[in-house]
Amino acid sequence: MTTSCVSPRWIPWTMALALCVVLAWPAGAQTGKPKVPNWELPGADGSWIDFHSTLAEGPVVVSFWALWCKPCLKEMPHLEKLADDFEGKLTVLAVNIDSQRSVSKVRPYLKSRGFDKVKVPLDTAGDVARKMQVGDQVPFVAVYKPSGEVVYQHVGYKEGDEKILRQKVEALLAETEATEQTDIAEDGE
Repeated sequence: MTTSCVSPRWIPWTMALALCVVLAWPAGAQTGKPKVPNWELPGADGSWIDFHSTLAEGPVVVSFWALWCKPCLKEMPHLEKLADDFEGKLTVLAVNIDSQRSVSKVRPYLKSRGFDKVKVPLDTAGDVARKMQVGDQVPFVAVYKPSGEVVYQHVGYKEGDEKILRQKVEALLAETEATEQTDIAEDGE
């Protein structure tokens, strides 16, 4: 019969390896921070928008758009409706990527259309679009759990895409509500 055991001389090496694994583990995995990179941008309304703080409030839809993008302009009313229909349960961030020269037209556009439910961060340098790996194609939409996990992504917009986005949001909100109910029931035990 053969048995194996760890030699006492391997214990320090094993402990050192375990320490390296713990130290190399991503910080978000240890602290519960969202998995997606954080960013902060000025909003079209003058406020500052911090992505991780927004995620801490619940699920988030992020759409990257520009005034020069016709599909983006077709998608915007649907994003506004989504923000209005799920106000208090979902945050919709429509990150505008117009240049510094043309960003002054964003606020008048939003006001003329009555868009006041969707939050509009201004990414005039394109730093956040690069950080979030959006690429050059807009509109780009992603739906995030509060953990920062992406549950849906889509590039472009054509009629009917808003229905798919709504289904994804409704499913996520149902999942989030079920998780909250489970947590409440467990806390009450």
